[in-house]
Amino acid sequence: MQVSVENTGSLERRLTVHVPESEITDKVDTKLKELTRQVSIKGFRPGRVPISVVKQRYGKQVRQEIVNETMQTSLQQAIQDESLRPASMPRVDAPPEGLDKGDLDFTAVIEVYPELETIDVSNIEIDRPESEVSGGDVDEMLQTLREQRKEWTPVERNAQDGDQVVIEYVAETEAGRVPPEGKQRLTVIMGESGFDGLESAIAEIPAGEERNVELEFPESYREPSLAGNKAGVDLQVVSVAEGSLPEVDEDFIKSFGVANGLNESLNEEIRKNLERELAQATKSMMKTRLIDKLVKSMPDLEVPSSIVRDEARRMAAQALSSPETEPDEKVVEAFMEMAEGRVRGGLLMGELAQQNNISADGAKVREAIQTIAGTYEQPAEIMQMYYGNQQLLQQVENAVLEEEVVDWVLENAKVTSQEMTFQEVISGANTAGDDSE
Repeated sequence: MQVSVENTGSLERRLTVHVPESEITDKVDTKLKELTRQVSIKGFRPGRVPISVVKQRYGKQVRQEIVNETMQTSLQQAIQDESLRPASMPRVDAPPEGLDKGDLDFTAVIEVYPELETIDVSNIEIDRPESEVSGGDVDEMLQTLREQRKEWTPVERNAQDGDQVVIEYVAETEAGRVPPEGKQRLTVIMGESGFDGLESAIAEIPAGEERNVELEFPESYREPSLAGNKAGVDLQVVSVAEGSLPEVDEDFIKSFGVANGLNESLNEEIRKNLERELAQATKSMMKTRLIDKLVKSMPDLEVPSSIVRDEARRMAAQALSSPETEPDEKVVEAFMEMAEGRVRGGLLMGELAQQNNISADGAKVREAIQTIAGTYEQPAEIMQMYYGNQQLLQQVENAVLEEEVVDWVLENAKVTSQEMTFQEVISGANTAGDDSE
């Protein structure tokens, strides 16, 4: 086999492969001899079929199989011999010559990862959040838990702040009626919807009554045909309910799995959960900050376009909540810039791991899976599922590896402590997560 490599772009290589006819013929003959002992042909005893008969019947098929196998193995060998780091599967860019007879000649195009010099992190300046869970944070979470268990009692009065109101409406726009048939039902918590105009209109309508009002819908409104538009609305208040918070009593506490029903024990459980959340949010923020620093330090780093497009396609499908459906290319294009940044960051994190012999610690991988499994009723089954599914296991290993890289950088970069409150860290991590999505 002979191979030549041509640079057709900064990250694209064209492989020209030549395989002599003799190599193909030898493999075909070997395969045909094997078939003489395996095939069953009428008129011949098993294992005694003449090779001429086997060749006549199966020769073309066998050659096609051998050619396909040879193309795959020769490409793999060429990639290995040329020390290429493929970012995509090789793509044969023209019909091969020699499929039926003669020497086999073909060309294939492949994208490769960029070759990077040693990444020096000693001059990277990065802020590390320093925070702790306060008593106020525990109290706030306890209040949130009470809000989640709020009980609603119907009242015969106009809606006020904090009330739960069920409404039905029909809107008339220039484009037509919304909804086309029937009425749209919606539950609104007064003071929390973010739609002040709607809440003001609701407050003026007694339960059970309907009025026509003019509304200007916010740009973020859930119904696309109404978002950002003015419309005449037939608005009916179906019911108004007043909320009451549950007492933090023994029954309430036990409902969260605190067997002794003591307030102190519930607060301790809340604190532990918040501390776990804070630790995870801190890691997430540090990872985001590190990737941002790395990407900005190499603004001209080119990444494989095929990987970027695959990431943009995945992000588009995720945004549309349809991972099994191929998103429209126009939607994919909208994610290309964000995807490129994500791929660039992932490449640099991976390069740091490779250059500094950083690997995912098996004990930490198991600990991470145990943490995930602990949120389910049957942790043992979840553990087994992760270790039995290579894709799920790989996801956890990648996450742990990134944490290992971040820890290594923090030991070798210029790190400054940044005092932050619990809520600032959580909010910062959530914002970073939204940006990375």
